[in-house]
Order: sequence, then C-alpha cells, then structure tokens
Amino acid sequence: MSTTPQMNPSTMSQQYGQQQYAQQGASTAPPQMGLQSQQGHIPLAQEMQQLSQQQPYQHLLQQLAGQQHQQQQPLVLPGAVDSQAITTGIATKFWDVVTPLPGQPSILYLFINNGWRRLVNPNAVTHDQVQEAFAFGQQVIGIYESTNDIIQAVIVNKQ
Repeated sequence: MSTTPQMNPSTMSQQYGQQQYAQQGASTAPPQMGLQSQQGHIPLAQEMQQLSQQQPYQHLLQQLAGQQHQQQQPLVLPGAVDSQAITTGIATKFWDVVTPLPGQPSILYLFINNGWRRLVNPNAVTHDQVQEAFAFGQQVIGIYESTNDIIQAVIVNKQ
C-alpha cells in the first residue's frame, strides 16, 4: 500500500494555477521605496516632499523651475511658414516639365483647388509616382502655400 497522498489532476492544476498566479503577482508588483518599507505606507505627496528635501533632488528641482520660466515665452523659429498659409487639396490634373529649357528648373505642376500649383525640382521618384497615380486613377494630394502656390508636399493615396 502506498503512503504517498494521491491528488486529483483537477485539484493539482488548480493549486498549481494559484501558485503561478501568486508568483506572477509578486513579480509584477512595483518596487518598494526605501522609506515605505521602513516606516510603513507613506502618502505619495509626503514621500515626494521628503525626496525633494534631499540635496541632489533640490538642485534638479531648481534647474527645472528655471527651465519652466524660460519655456513660458512662445517659441518662434526663423523662417517658419505661417500655418494659415498652408492649404491642401486633391490634384485633378498634372503637367510635368520633364526636360526644361536650359538654365530652368524641372517643375511639376498639379491642378489643385481650381489653380495650378508648382513643385520646383521634384526628384525622380516624385515624377514617377505622380505619373503612375494618375495612370491608375489613384488620389494625389498636394500641400501648398496659398500665398505663392508652391507645393510643399505631395501625397499619393494608393488605396
């Protein structure tokens, strides 16, 4: 006769599952702060205040406070494009100057919002993608400056 206790497989899997869950819970718990383990549970605000009193943190907080005062002024980049001057639209036609006159730049014209908009010196990939998009009935979207009709970006929608 055997003296080893026999366990039902379902009971064994339940116990194993509970042990596994308990181990996972312990391993995913956030690390305990040194102050909490010594003194019990400390509210977060109080713990932050205690940390801010320590020398290295005081220095960092002073630096951050100085940066916040500097960041209150609006950031203006030189040469930034006015966001109100940017317009988008779907191109319905294109005109590609593949071989320009000597001394002239290559230009890709897109007919967007009832007007011709120009992309000066587009790369070969842009030329090819726009031609292919119109050939296969794909949507070509242009982003341009409304003040001077210069195209800033071309998007080909291949849905």
